[in-house]
Amino acid sequence: MSDNDIFADQQAIAADLDLLEGLLWARATLSERLASASLSRDPDVLDTLRIESMYQFAEFFFLLRARGIEEVEQIEQLADVHNAHIVGLTKDAEKMRRLGLRKQRLLDAMFTSDTLPRLLQNWRDRPGQLDQSNLARFLVTVMSTETARKLAVAAAEGGFLDRAKSPYGTVLVRSTGVMEQIFGATVRDLRAKILASRAGGGA
Repeated sequence: MSDNDIFADQQAIAADLDLLEGLLWARATLSERLASASLSRDPDVLDTLRIESMYQFAEFFFLLRARGIEEVEQIEQLADVHNAHIVGLTKDAEKMRRLGLRKQRLLDAMFTSDTLPRLLQNWRDRPGQLDQSNLARFLVTVMSTETARKLAVAAAEGGFLDRAKSPYGTVLVRSTGVMEQIFGATVRDLRAKILASRAGGGA
């Protein structure tokens, strides 16, 4: 048997399975916690909050808070990192194929001289505030623009986002903070479960 065979170490495999089980638990638990905390009891809203992409949607807002992105300079830096990531993807045809992404869709999701100023101005007006189209740009590698829109609508109905039209006709969204708390609590509970499993005899 090869020295590189990951299945040779049964203790490590047990730990791997615990981790996978934990990740599945976290996703399922997040969905139910968001649905339970939703201010709307409309079945369509609750169903949308439970779709797989809601995990990445909530994770994005959690990471903004967890990484302390509050200043205009910080959101501009995040946009620069996003753009660099997009450029890297467009140069990797095989990775784009695996992710089901088209080059033009990625290029449209970059922050340009037209879209970057709006991102920065909205953030300057109210830290944490994003144009819904710019939110979709940040999420382009994990969901479609339409999915991001549907999630934003459902999250607003559920009380997780403030969502309103600007005087210029764009839609502005800003987290109420509840979604990040629920996501963070779920991650923390997952970490506790993994530690407890190790203490109980896992790898």
